This record gives sequence, structure tokens and C-alpha cells, in this order.
Amino acid sequence: MVDRNTDLSSRSQAPTELGKRAQVVVHSVTGPPGTPLARWLERNAPPYGKLRPLIGPFPRLVVRIADPDGVVADAARALPDGAAKPEALAVLVRRAGAELSWGEPEVLPDTATFVRLCHARGISSVELVRADPSLLTEMQLGAFFHAYWRQRVLRHAAARVPFALRRARGAAGLIGFAGDAAFWSGVRSAATKREWHRFTRSSYLVFYYHRIGDAVPAAHEHLNLEPRRFDAQLRLLRLLRFRPLSPEELIAFHTDQSGTLPPRRYVLAADDAVRDAVIALGRHAHLRPHVFVNTSVVGGSPWWSFGHRIADWDELRRFAAAGGVVASHCRDHPQLTTLDAASLSDQLEGSLRELEVQLSHVSPLFAYPHGLHDERVVSAVAAAGYEAAFTTEPGRNGAGTDVYCLRRIEVKNWDGYAALAWKTLTGELLPWPWERLRLRRRAARVGHPDGESAYVGADAGEGGD
Repeated sequence: MVDRNTDLSSRSQAPTELGKRAQVVVHSVTGPPGTPLARWLERNAPPYGKLRPLIGPFPRLVVRIADPDGVVADAARALPDGAAKPEALAVLVRRAGAELSWGEPEVLPDTATFVRLCHARGISSVELVRADPSLLTEMQLGAFFHAYWRQRVLRHAAARVPFALRRARGAAGLIGFAGDAAFWSGVRSAATKREWHRFTRSSYLVFYYHRIGDAVPAAHEHLNLEPRRFDAQLRLLRLLRFRPLSPEELIAFHTDQSGTLPPRRYVLAADDAVRDAVIALGRHAHLRPHVFVNTSVVGGSPWWSFGHRIADWDELRRFAAAGGVVASHCRDHPQLTTLDAASLSDQLEGSLRELEVQLSHVSPLFAYPHGLHDERVVSAVAAAGYEAAFTTEPGRNGAGTDVYCLRRIEVKNWDGYAALAWKTLTGELLPWPWERLRLRRRAARVGHPDGESAYVGADAGEGGD
């Protein structure tokens, strides 16, 4: 999981001496006191969607930056002027290690002014990311896939009719919708066809598992998948014309500044390298499935596998030779956010070295044990030589998703075709009322005395890894 307690922090390079001393104030916006605009903006609702990542845009619009120490003076001269330039400069200040704080917001006279500002920020964001493509993951422009599917659909529709929305007034919900639509209509008006496709169309899903095998214990069902259900998912993916994404294509998509993807791309992955899962995925090695292994327990039966054996090195080599991808899940299975620097380095760099010794080709990919990651861990993963890392946060991955905070969706043994279709088409967990009803029915069938509680934690985004 991810720690989102701070508003102004992000993964950064080592702070410069200037950055350590600098004090920089950023300013957002509000409306006249008591107005719907003021009430909506004061809720600090993220301007990009509810799937807030560890590394992403600021939680509020940035419209002005006070930089008395000149931390970003050179960058300011290099970037094009526009309504989103303060946001871009704030990102660069944050990366430099300067101390950021929120100042008094600027008061906008009315909702129409706010909507025009959002439209101008959309246009300006495209120009800024052209000048510095690295800004994408930390600006609102990179946040299209941080929103749930309904909001993404509305964005595509509303981006075609921007002017009718600029007059929106009244309810706070309508103000939020109008501002969001105006921003993306601005993006659409400024972006080339390829850029629009990269920002709002290109994405992929990552499905992950633990054990794939028969004789599933009820108590561990959230970590097990019967082969027949795995086969059902593969049939559904074929029926919906989804195509696998190789690790090379995945990394290229995130590193190529103009890279795009065809629709309906996916990755299969299994954490822990339990032997049953390696064998099951190995039967479909042409799909380039990923197996994330804890290198110190290869061939053993550690506590986190609940007695199931981990594949040995010969089995992993055969899996890789057939086309599968073997990557790192640490040496052991620690909570990385609790480790000191030396232990963290040993887990990350030691695992990569062990893979390089045992395998002829190693993909520089990583999956966080338990899904746990924070800024320090993400920086250590990048420093250890990994080129991408996967969390247990659900959602789709787009060009604006940070490559070290990639999302995945877990498939459960109790997922029927409807649930599989939902996860495949949206990349999201099932709506909670639907999931709660399914869990209660499932608990009744397996005779669990505690009703839904046997499964709530695993399917409520906590990550069962």
C-alpha cells in the first residue's frame, strides 16, 4: 500500500544545497466566501480523480508560485508561459528538495472564471510537457487514468463540447464536472492526435495472482485461484480480443516520449513464484507472463506461501526459456517501508544480483511485497537498477502513471464471469455493494462463521500478497 499523508511530497532526486535551504510558497484558488465554488474548492478534492497515487499531481490546483530564493529561475526561463506553468515549476521545486508550503489562495470572482482557467491550464499543460516530458507523471495532464471509468467516459464525451460547459453554475458537483471537462477539452484542442491518444487512450491492465492450483482452502481462498477459473479468464481475454504486453513494450511505452499502445493490452503476473502458479503460467508462456520471486527461498516453503512450495531454479529457468518473465520480489518477503537503508539495499540489490547469477536474462522489474511502498522505497528501487515496479493498487496504467508505482488488479477464486468481465474492462475492484453481497453468499456456502470478514481485507484494496 501507499502512504499519502503528505500533500507536497513526491519521489525526488537528492536535494541540492539550494533546495535544502529554500522556502517556496505555492498558491491555489478559491471562490468568494459562501459560494458553491468556494465550498467545492475548499474540500481539497483532487482535480484529477479519486485514484490518488503516491507520485502524481498536487491535490489542489497550483496557480501561482513564490520563489524568493530563485530555486527554479532557470527552469522558469526554459519553460513556455501559460496557465499551468506554476504547477510545472512547483513540480521542479519539489524535485529539487525545497520546502513547499501552501499560501493564501487567490479568489476567483465566479465559476465561469474558474472554468476558463481550467481550459487554459489544459492547453498550457500540453505545451509544458512538450518542453519537458518528465513533467507528465506529476501534472494533472498525466492523471487521466487516476479517475474511475465513469469519469473517463465523461471526459471523452465532454471534451467534444467544451463551450456549453463553461457556463456551468450552481451545484458543487456540476462545478467539478465543468472544470474537469474544460481542462480536458483544452488538452484536446492543443494536443496532436497522437498526443491525445497517448494521454487519454493508451493504457494497459496487469492481472496478478499468487497460487494457481486445486484444493483451495477456504481460509486462504483470497490467495488461491483454481486452474479452471484461470482458464476461464484467459478465454474471456481472448473473447474480448485482449493482447499480451511484453516487458520490453511496457518499458518502452513509459520511456518513449511519444509512445502509444493499441487498445486492450494486458500483463499476467504471479507474486511469490509458488510452483503451481509457475507451472500454470508456463503453459501459456507465449503470453509473456511475469513471475516475481523471493530469491532467498527458491525451492523452499516459506511462511507466506502457506506451506506451498516455491519453484526451484531449474523450474524458473525452464519457465524463462519458454518465454516467461522472471523478476524480483525481494530476497525475503519484508515490509520494505520498515527497513533501514542497509537492509533495504540488501533486499533490492541482493535479489537482483541473485537473479543475474541464476538466469541468463533478467527483466529489470520489481513487485513490492505486500504492495507496501513509500517515497524512500520507490527511490531505492530506482537506485537499485529496476526500470519498473508494481504495486497492489488497482487501476489501469497510462502514460502518466509513474513507472515505479504501476497498478495491478487481483483475480479472486470467487470471481465469476461477470466479475472477471468487470475487472477486465475497467481495471477496478467491484463496486462495494456488489462485492459485499457476493462475499456474504460465498461465506455462507463455505460455512465461514464470520460472514464477509473472511474476505473483506483481501478484496478491499489491502493487497493479500
